[in-house]
Amino acid sequence: MKQLWVVLLLIPIVLAANIETSETIITLEKSTASIENHMILTSKEDIGNLTLIMPPEFEDLKISIDGEKRNCLLQLEFARCGTVTNGTHTLNTSYKTHYPIASVGDNTIIKYTDKLPYPAEKQMITIKLPVGYIIPREKGKDESFYITPKTKETYSDGQRIILYWEQKGQELPISIIARQVIGGLPAWWVPAILAALLIAGTTTWFVVHKTKAKTPKPTKKKTIIPTLIDNEQKIVNFLKENGEVWQKQIQQATSFSKAKVSRILRNLEERGVITKTIYGNTNKIALKH
Repeated sequence: MKQLWVVLLLIPIVLAANIETSETIITLEKSTASIENHMILTSKEDIGNLTLIMPPEFEDLKISIDGEKRNCLLQLEFARCGTVTNGTHTLNTSYKTHYPIASVGDNTIIKYTDKLPYPAEKQMITIKLPVGYIIPREKGKDESFYITPKTKETYSDGQRIILYWEQKGQELPISIIARQVIGGLPAWWVPAILAALLIAGTTTWFVVHKTKAKTPKPTKKKTIIPTLIDNEQKIVNFLKENGEVWQKQIQQATSFSKAKVSRILRNLEERGVITKTIYGNTNKIALKH
């Protein structure tokens, strides 16, 4: 089968600036990528015309510098955002685009290159696979066959497989082989699954109602929290013990990096486990009741 190998340039490229940190979060659906990039720029001189390089097709572009929206001039594959004074600035960019992929048998190939204009002290990339996709495992093939380069972390938020890379550098080409296991089941599986769910539901109802009369009612309703991985559980336990806290307190208590704490809190917030209240340049975090 003819394969389509395309390198995506999804990260905006910033000219005439040094990069302290760059964090890109890519959420993939079946054919759409939602891109968020958070970058800290430093420059000893004014930047005459901050220029971002965008993919060939994108929509819903939003750009802000130091929290203020910028209306940038779009010219072909460039977004020109005007003058930026010397110093340190926070640049946030978000947009949606379509990403080309190749299908080889049951597998889906995703290729992406994270490319920066200057070496970054910390270059972070997070790719969230579409819901229902996994990284396959086959005899005789190690992880490097399916994920190149090796991730720093691979985990799940309960719905998606999430891959995370981190390096000190300027360019990171990524190749992923994934497989859809939910959403493409054979037609005859549907009634079988429904029947299994019906039996399981009936059995559960019978067991619950039979034991309900024997079990005294709890004096206090427990908070139900979705399945958590170890790092998430550590933060949740800290919030249970201390109530509402500043985000920096979580970083100090867990010894996690600032970027790692932000990433975990973002996942917990999306799943409805915590609430986040913004206070200037920091946040207050609490468990959701």
